[in-house]
Amino acid sequence: MIRFAIVLLLLANAGYYAFSQGMLRSLGWAPDNPSEPERVQQQVKPEALRILSAQEAKEAQQQARTMPTEPAPAPVAVTTPEPAAAAEASAGTPTQTEADQVAAKSAEKPADKPSDKPEKPEKPEKKECLVAGSFDAKQVEALRLQLAKLPEGSWRLDSSTSAGRWMVYVGKFNSQEALDTRRDELRALDVSTDRARIASLEPGISLGRFSSEEAAERHLATVGKKGVSGAKVVVERPETVSYNLRLPKLDAATKKRVQSWHVMDGKELRSCS
Repeated sequence: MIRFAIVLLLLANAGYYAFSQGMLRSLGWAPDNPSEPERVQQQVKPEALRILSAQEAKEAQQQARTMPTEPAPAPVAVTTPEPAAAAEASAGTPTQTEADQVAAKSAEKPADKPSDKPEKPEKPEKKECLVAGSFDAKQVEALRLQLAKLPEGSWRLDSSTSAGRWMVYVGKFNSQEALDTRRDELRALDVSTDRARIASLEPGISLGRFSSEEAAERHLATVGKKGVSGAKVVVERPETVSYNLRLPKLDAATKKRVQSWHVMDGKELRSCS
């Protein structure tokens, strides 16, 4: 233990000696220099200094008194700002150093990065495909005049043809009794019968209904060969052309406008699907 203390003291003394002699100055450990060499370096022309005798000093003082003196400069008025004004000025106007620091921070601050998220585009107005119908030839003439006010290509009229129907007819009878008598005669000739089912032709008998006039005429010839007389071909339902209005891309405002037209005749707009 004593040996360790002796070694520690020797090391401490060696370290202090090295410190006091400036051996550790390269490491930043050194005592203050009492010689102050910087004072000698600040001297200006020390060789020009000369020690005067008492007589020479007295003559120099007299010579300085006899030399004309330069007039003192006029005093300059200095206005001292009020404390409150000075505080406001110092608080409102930054110093040059502060301004430089603010400019440096602004330069170091990176520019705001544009947002990675793209702006959402405005949602387009919903449009739908709608249809209405059916319109006959007279109705569609008035409808076309209204549709001409809409943008070109925003509407379409689709036509469809309903085939006519013809009937081989016997009648019209004056009474139900006469109709029943004639039906019995036709059944005896093996000819099928049915009611006419048209108000303007009742009471009457239908011997058959056909999709073309030619077919009805052939059937009339066939029943004539069986001994049927008084039969004829009549139009049960004429061929008709109807029109459907189609609006492929209709917005809500135009839909309301179209629905208010009197030429729509109460027909509702419905989805195309």
